[in-house]
Formats: sequence, structure tokens, C-alpha cells
Amino acid sequence: MNLLHLESSGSWGGQEYRTCLEINWINANGHRAWLICDPTSEVMMKARELGTPVIPMSLKHRINPLVSFRIWLFCRRNRVDLIKSYSSKDHWLCLPLFLCGWPVTRARCITDPLGQKNRAFIYRHGCAKIVADAQVIKNEFIEQYGIAPEKIEVIGSAVDLEKFSPNRDRMKFRREVGLPAEAPIIANIGMIRPDKGQFNLVEAARIVRHQRPDAHFVFVGEATGGRSREKWVRKAIDRAGLNGNVLMMGYRWDIPDILAAANMVVIASRHTEASPIVLREAFASGRPVVATRVGDVPEIIVHGENGLMVQPNDSNALATAILLFLSDENLAERCADKGLRYAREHFCFDRMMRAKLDVDLAVVEASKKHRNRAKDCNGASEHASIATAEPILPD
Repeated sequence: MNLLHLESSGSWGGQEYRTCLEINWINANGHRAWLICDPTSEVMMKARELGTPVIPMSLKHRINPLVSFRIWLFCRRNRVDLIKSYSSKDHWLCLPLFLCGWPVTRARCITDPLGQKNRAFIYRHGCAKIVADAQVIKNEFIEQYGIAPEKIEVIGSAVDLEKFSPNRDRMKFRREVGLPAEAPIIANIGMIRPDKGQFNLVEAARIVRHQRPDAHFVFVGEATGGRSREKWVRKAIDRAGLNGNVLMMGYRWDIPDILAAANMVVIASRHTEASPIVLREAFASGRPVVATRVGDVPEIIVHGENGLMVQPNDSNALATAILLFLSDENLAERCADKGLRYAREHFCFDRMMRAKLDVDLAVVEASKKHRNRAKDCNGASEHASIATAEPILPD
């Protein structure tokens, strides 16, 4: 099967990273896959670093007949069976191909509402299947936008369980940043943007520091678009007097080593998050997790059993949960152990990919059957026209 992925995002985050990993997995498992992205985007640069086959095309506008034609031409030349879109712009660019009979699927990786109901048009009429990251997305699409349940598949994130493991060197990252083995490290991993809750976590860090001045917070990630939001976070850290306790590391490829060094992982997201990859990575690494009640987090974390869960936008609750893990090592260890077991049962990347391939294959087969029925109907109509035509008699 030949699969074409499109990603119009200009920034690099968890969704884009996972898409590249999926394409690489597909190419390593008997199929072919490519990624079309904008040549000026961070996605292009990072995808090439990961060895993902990329095709540069301008994806800056939703409506661009020339780009849609170029996508169509690529699909024709490479016998693409299915087109997979991930964002609004690339989905609209694929709409002409879908209307011409090419199977298109749309991923939905965030929980933000669509807004006006007419924005559901592209989901209802512009794709063969919606692949949602979390059940909460499916529920919203059914209840608020009237989309048929059978059109939506829910497949959550997963990770490489060998790469993210509790057996990695705990001191590698600590040696790099000069922190001893006994210093508590609280890790936050994600793009620097308002919905990720870094400002709430800075305030929580200020509260934690009063009781645990030895605690260190590590922020891993970059801001979307420009870097102005990183400056705002740095200013918030400075105002809170945390310059010696908070490290902003920017984007890193060595997330498994950072997780190995951490005492816990905090997901402070305020909204948008659907199926946090960091939650999967932390569980697989055997690290206790404090997470806000967003996306599919309530489906995974049982408070006090395999993690701690708090309401979004509540810095005091975040601080309380962090201090609880720091003060109760038995609780932290128990949650980490149960999280690790959960990851091994539910977060296998291979299983996730095979589930996605099953959906893709079903869409392709349904499209082929539809085209064959259309050909049969056309053939039958032509045959009927010939049969019913009056014979031409010789003179």
C-alpha cells in the first residue's frame, strides 16, 4: 500500500514528530509512504533529520488549485492508494482529490472545539474517515456536529517501548547539566505555547521551592512560530526568582535520557491536548506523572493509583501534587510501577500502527469497491442503451 501524508503546520511538535515516526515505520514494514510539507516549515528540517521521505510543496493557503494539481500528479505517478491529512490547510487542498474519487482520511489530534458548525463541513463531506486521538473528540463530533459514529475511529498515541525504558542511564543528563543524583528533577516536555500551561507550572515551581529549595524544573521544548513566548516564560521565571531552579533546554532529541534523569513528569496543559505523547513516554520510562484533566488523561490515569491528576489552570493543585510525590517516595514508586505496566499493555507503537493500517486498508478497499460498482453500473447502462436501441434495417 502506498500512503501520502500531508502536514501544513509550520511548527514542530508532538503531532508532527509522531507523523514522521509513523511514515518511517510504514516504509520499514513493507509499504511506501511520503510526507508533503511546506519547504519553509520546521517540519521539513526535522523530518529530514529523522530520515523521513519528504516532498516540499507550498501549503500556506487552503485554496490553491496549482498545489492541489501537484498533489494529484504525485499521487498518479506514485500510485498512491490513500491520502492522509492532519491539519485544516492540507485537508482543504486535498478536497478536490477526494471529490474526484481519491480516498482521503483526516486526523484530529486536538480537543479544541471547531467553533461554528459549518466548519464541520470538511469533516462530514471531505474525507472517507476521521481518525481521532481520543474518545472525547469522537463524542464531540457526534454530539455537536452530527457526524456518524461509524465514520470516526479512535486510536490513541503510542511509543517505542524499547527506546523509552526504565533501564536507561539516570545520570547521563544530570552530568550534562551539573545536577547530583539526589537533586529532585521535575520535567515538563512540550511546545512552549499558552495551552501547554508553562506559566501555571512556573507559579507551581515557585510554591514548591518554598518547601523544597533543592527541586529543579526542566522545561524541554520550543515556542511555535517566533520565539517570543519563550522570552515571556523566561521573564516569568525571573520574576518568580527561579533562575537557579528552572532550566529551559529548548528542543532536544534525547528525551529518553531526560526522562531517565527525572523524578517525575508534569503535564500542565490547559486545553487542546488530546492524547499526550509525553504521558506515554513517561509511563514507559517508569516515571510518576502529574497531569491535568485534559484529553484522554482521565481515561488513563486513576488518581493515586498510576499517577496524580489535577484540574487545568490550578497552580496550587500542581504544586500540591508535585510535593506529594517528592515527600511520599512509596506513592511515587507505586504510581511509576503501575504506569509502566499500563504502558506495556496499551502503548506499543507497533500495535498502534497495525491498528492504523487496518483502518487505512479498509478505506482503500471500500474505495475500490465503490469505483468498481460505479464501473459496473456505467457498463450496465451502456449495455441497456444498446439493447433497447431500435435496430437499423437495411434498405
